Amino acid sequence: MPDTDPRDFDTGLAPEELEPARPRPIATPWGSFALFLVDGRVLCVQSFCPHLGGPLFQGTVAGSRVTCPWHEWIFSLETGRRVDLAGRLLGGSVLARCDVERSARGTIVLRAPERRPSI
Repeated sequence: MPDTDPRDFDTGLAPEELEPARPRPIATPWGSFALFLVDGRVLCVQSFCPHLGGPLFQGTVAGSRVTCPWHEWIFSLETGRRVDLAGRLLGGSVLARCDVERSARGTIVLRAPERRPSI
């Protein structure tokens, strides 16, 4: 009997391999996601902005928020929700995100997202 859930994806990366200033895009069974190291926690959201596909992994990270480098949409890395003024007023855009765990061998394991990335 396997000791991992089939909905999990082991990235093979240890959290220590990530840098706060350099989010890391990775290919997963669910599409491209990015790993962000925020205050010692690993957070994972889709790699590309749902607006026009801007590379969120190249965006500006401030606390637990990322700003898309193309049109400055701001998203919470914790909830995936758009948190800039227009996003709060108009609602809508939410990033796909994965819960993150650590395997017995210390690698980052992602749980399948509840929603697929949209761009």
